[in-house]
Amino acid sequence: MDMNSYPIKTPQQLGAVLQGYRKTHQLTQAQVGARVGLPQKEISKLEMNPTNTSLVRVFKLLAALELEIVVRERGTAAKPSEW
Repeated sequence: MDMNSYPIKTPQQLGAVLQGYRKTHQLTQAQVGARVGLPQKEISKLEMNPTNTSLVRVFKLLAALELEIVVRERGTAAKPSEW
């Protein structure tokens, strides 16, 4: 896994990774929201509790941060699913 890969297995991990990436790139929630046409409070909700967020919103946020989702099989040493 390279330094720019972040395995995500739960919605909470997704929110934390998106928030960390946004902060690393010195973007405010309002700036990211403006890029995707969402109010700042919606970006905050997505970062704090993405459990009930639509996939459309997730993909909009990923696009605004210039990120993508990669789906791959877990390695043989992977722990059982947290789901």
